[in-house]
Amino acid sequence: MSVKAVLIKLCFVLLSLSLVACGSLPSVKEVFSDQKEAYKKAHELPPLEVPPGLLKGQAIDEYDGGVKTPSVKKQANVTTQPLVDQPSFVKQIKQGVDSHLLVQDSLRNVWRKTVTAFEELDYDIGDKNRENSLIYLNIASAKQGGMLSTLSFWKKTDTQVYLVAVERVETGIAVRVLNEQKDRIDDEFSRGILADLLTKLTL
Repeated sequence: MSVKAVLIKLCFVLLSLSLVACGSLPSVKEVFSDQKEAYKKAHELPPLEVPPGLLKGQAIDEYDGGVKTPSVKKQANVTTQPLVDQPSFVKQIKQGVDSHLLVQDSLRNVWRKTVTAFEELDYDIGDKNRENSLIYLNIASAKQGGMLSTLSFWKKTDTQVYLVAVERVETGIAVRVLNEQKDRIDDEFSRGILADLLTKLTL
């Protein structure tokens, strides 16, 4: 028998086996069963029963057997106050070289209000040292008027440097006038500076 005949016979055998195997497979209805009737008879499940422990807000810790109460976040009633620039209480202390203004306010507010007052009064501000709370004023020695302004620009005048110190004390914030050497003084110009500043801070 030739090789070709053997191959043809082998192909017929394999084809027969394949047909027998396909015939033994289940039908489509057997694989996908019809669920129409079961669906029609289906009904809703009864509501789940919650354990009493959970109804009271408690949960059993499965690790140590204890009962844990869930934390409840409480909302705190926070009231915010509007940022209103409240007028500060200012008092003038006259004690010679220790004369100063006593202000009941924060150091930050007193510093800001003092600088603003000098700018509105047209003082010649030479420098502002916020770290040391010192304001340097250039004051004309030939002063006339209540605002310590210089004379007419075409007239030559001598100027002196005065320092205004803003510092915290036990009773509030003290505003003092010092000379260029940072010594406390009491003269016409220092009294005029405190008087002008008192007028602006009490508005």
